[in-house]
Amino acid sequence: MSAVSACSSHSARLVATDPALLQALAGADFADTFRIALTDEQGRLSAGELTRQMFSRTPEWVSLLLATRNRVVALFGLKQADLHIDGDASSRPTSVAGFPVVTQSEDQVQLGFDDKHLDFRIWVRREPGTSELSAQLTVTTVVRTNQWLGRAYLAVIMPFHRRIVPTMLNRLTR
Repeated sequence: MSAVSACSSHSARLVATDPALLQALAGADFADTFRIALTDEQGRLSAGELTRQMFSRTPEWVSLLLATRNRVVALFGLKQADLHIDGDASSRPTSVAGFPVVTQSEDQVQLGFDDKHLDFRIWVRREPGTSELSAQLTVTTVVRTNQWLGRAYLAVIMPFHRRIVPTMLNRLTR
């Protein structure tokens, strides 16, 4: 018998951000956390494999948005992003979607980097299930802006970010 899910619809939902993650990027201007219940099979996968699967199932509209973003940010000399994953399926990835892997364990992958306009971190955490609760996957994004360009960039991308992350989590479990 499988564990009971924390959310009956198995849809990604916004949850409170772990205060310890906020401290990892002191002075953050933005943070959000989305969580989804995993299937029993997914609950046995590592955080690295779940991260790989989440980014490899990106919908086409997200790829189109990313291509548009890259054309616009090139005008300002900002880093390009893409959806490739460095490292083969049998190894730990060194970067995901152009975001370097900062740390990785069986239960958590931390992505991110510091740039001239903003610093950001993304934590992908697998939380084990219990007899009452399915395993969960939590994605936390924390951003600290460094100048006006970072604040402007954050204001523009946040509405998209808040659609993209839950969409990617929902596609992971379908």
